[in-house]
Order: sequence, then C-alpha cells, then structure tokens
Amino acid sequence: MTGFARPAAALSCALLLAAGCGGHAATNLPQDAALQTAADSGRQSLDFGRLKQAAGQYQEAYKLALARDDARAIGVTGYNLAVVQLAANDAAGALSTSLRTRDALVARGIARYAELDLVEAAVLHRLSRDQDADLLAARAQATADDPAVRARARASYVRGLIADTHGDAAGMTAALAGFGQPKQPSADWQADFDEITARLYLLRGECGKAAILARHVADIHRAQLDYRAMADTLALAARAAQCGGASQEAADFYLQAGESTASQGDNASAARWAKQALRSGASPATRRAATKMLAALRRSARS
Repeated sequence: MTGFARPAAALSCALLLAAGCGGHAATNLPQDAALQTAADSGRQSLDFGRLKQAAGQYQEAYKLALARDDARAIGVTGYNLAVVQLAANDAAGALSTSLRTRDALVARGIARYAELDLVEAAVLHRLSRDQDADLLAARAQATADDPAVRARARASYVRGLIADTHGDAAGMTAALAGFGQPKQPSADWQADFDEITARLYLLRGECGKAAILARHVADIHRAQLDYRAMADTLALAARAAQCGGASQEAADFYLQAGESTASQGDNASAARWAKQALRSGASPATRRAATKMLAALRRSARS
C-alpha cells in the first residue's frame, strides 16, 4: 500500500512505514479506491511534514480497512497512523492506535506483527518505559521478515537509542551487531547505523570521531529531504563538538538544529536547542540569532 519512509519524527524516530502485513491477509480482493486514496494522501501529507493532515488521512484509511475486513490493510494503516502520531509527539495516541491495531489483528488470526512491536518500542521509549521498550524491540528483531534486514535494522536502531539513554556501551555495541550487513546498504540503513556508532563514540569520549560521523549522518538526511532527522543529528554533532571543547561550533550546530525545527513547527525542540546555543560559547552572531528565535517562539506561544 505504501513504501518505507522516515517520517519527520521526534525520537530521531526513524521508523519505517510498513509495506505490508503478513499473516491471514485478504487475498485476491479488488482494489478499494477510497482506501488507496486515503492512504496515498496520508503519505503525501507526511512527505510535506503536514502531520495533522496525515494523521486524519491515515485514520480514515484505517476505518476503511476495518470496513473492508482486510487484515493486511488494517495492519499497514494502523501502523502508519501510529508512526504519524508519534512523529507529532502524540505518544499516548500512538500507543492507543498500536494496541487497537494489535487487537484487531489478533481477532483475525495474526498473533505477531513485528512492525507494531517496533512502533510500540519507540513509543514506550518516549514514555521512559525502556525495559518494556527493549523487550518489544528485541521481539521485532526476532520476528521481522518483510523486508527482514531493514526491519531488523530499525529494531536495532531503537535498541541502540535505548542503550544510549542509559549509558550502556555494551548494549549499543550489541545493537550495532544486530543491524546485519546488507549487500547494498540503503541510505536509511547507513544513517541509522552511523548514528548509533556516533553515539557510541560520544559515550566513549571519542569526540572527534563522533562529530565527523554525526555531521555525515546529517548530510544523508539532508539529501533525503528528511529535515527533522537532520536536525536531530545536528544536535548530536553539537554535543560531540562540546565534548571536544569546540564551544562555538557546538553553538552553531544547536542554532542550526533549532532554526530547522522551528521552521517545521516543532517549537519545543527549537526552544530547547536555541537555549543550548546560548549556553555553548556562542559567537555574537549566533547569540543574536538564538535570542531572536527564542523571542519569536515566546510570541508564538502567547498568540
């Protein structure tokens, strides 16, 4: 129904839009034009960063999938809706959608769906329920089969983020091993692998290596037009620059991350990174820009 993509998500939430759903899917059914249109519209809105519209369109697609009693479509549209809700910082909504979709699939004879385990793991990590999140990500690694390498890699990415949160270098190393090695790594695979590697370098105090790799990952995301993920890795590059004592460079990266997310409507992240820019030995120009951005964000919050 839809292909894989990285939504403009928080969490560095590089989650895939499901391409399909295994199990007892309806077969040899004619195409439902309304369902297809709703799903395609959701994907288009997502590509343009219009998360509220995308959520509404995927919600409509999910309803139509239920009306059709099509297990495959229920799995795909429910998963996609949960990913969009997570991208829009609606973790509670994403978790509710995932659980509702899982129940609908179980009622149709599908006991396991790795993509739902994956998005639930990301949601639970966002909610600081990391023990449960890691268990679900591990199960997604073990059961993913469509396409196997990419889905396992995404689960490994989430496990790497969880391990990084807890300063667990051994867990991050294990997560990297879980990526596998495709014959021709996609840009998504490479960006995820390199980001976890950069985070591991940073945890080990290898600041220069972390900074170089984080900037490389940001460039990959920029080339893919995935500006939210780009902003996240610019902030990671800022942390690496701080680690290496390059305070002004760190401030510049924080400012760039903040300006990008502010332009995408994520004012909370923008304000956080603008404040970091002001604390990080900013040049006069960067300090002026960060101060003006914070003032604009405050005005926006009051209006």
